[in-house]
Amino acid sequence: MNLSDGAQAAGSPGERRHVVETAMGQVSYLDSGGSGAVLVFLHGTLANADTWRKLTPLLANRFRCVQPDLPLGAHHLPIGDGVDLTPPGIADLLESFLEALGLDEVVLVGNDTGGAYAQVYAVAYPSRLRGLLLSNTDCLEVFPPEQFAAMPRFIGVPGYCAAMAALFRIKRFAAGPSVLGLLSHSLTPDEIRSLYLANFIERPEIRPNLRSVARGWSQRHTQAAAVGLAAGSLPTRICWGGDDELFPLELGERLADAIPHADLVVIHGARTYVHEDQPEAFAAELERFAVSLD
Repeated sequence: MNLSDGAQAAGSPGERRHVVETAMGQVSYLDSGGSGAVLVFLHGTLANADTWRKLTPLLANRFRCVQPDLPLGAHHLPIGDGVDLTPPGIADLLESFLEALGLDEVVLVGNDTGGAYAQVYAVAYPSRLRGLLLSNTDCLEVFPPEQFAAMPRFIGVPGYCAAMAALFRIKRFAAGPSVLGLLSHSLTPDEIRSLYLANFIERPEIRPNLRSVARGWSQRHTQAAAVGLAAGSLPTRICWGGDDELFPLELGERLADAIPHADLVVIHGARTYVHEDQPEAFAAELERFAVSLD
């Protein structure tokens, strides 16, 4: 499926996706427009920019909200063969994306796997950032979390991704407590299918990117990023959902301890996807953080 600039994407909850040509290929994204300070949002695996649909309307009257579709298995435009999709490669892709859009002095927001890439990016390209906000994310020695530790080992097995797609067609399985149901109190099975898994299920050309991405997951990247963030001075806030089993609160506390200039805010009533479960509380914390950087 080709998306021309402004074309409607299948599975989109109503916003229109744009496409930008980067040095590493085309990237689709959502953009609230406006002239305020720029917030850039990075989603997790088997998610895309639609994951922020509850959050960005609460912020768009004051900030420009830019939400790229990273090539993590639910994206709309596949990245071509030969592009480096290791964590440093994803950081380079993000840099190319921001450069193509002419965005500087941004506040980078990362959740789940996107938070790991946000950390790697912040160490590699700190001059483009005003601040970093992380929520319930891979970090330190957790990349990937234990529940998904087998994926990098087996995802290259022929037929593995096709089998995943077949299982994801079963809504009860996909929304179960060992799959995407683990990530949110509030996501419904229909939302999980239409907003998160539809592209992976229906479009086999998307799946090789997830294979490349998962093979690159390693704690050496998040451990090195934590050291780099601790050595720097980038303003950092950590907003952690207090009900998370995938990334327990203790992990967020240790991340805050590892980055001396970071502060931790606990958001109750939320699992990994804080922006799905408690969008108003998350938006308020993000707004306070962004305003404090002025």
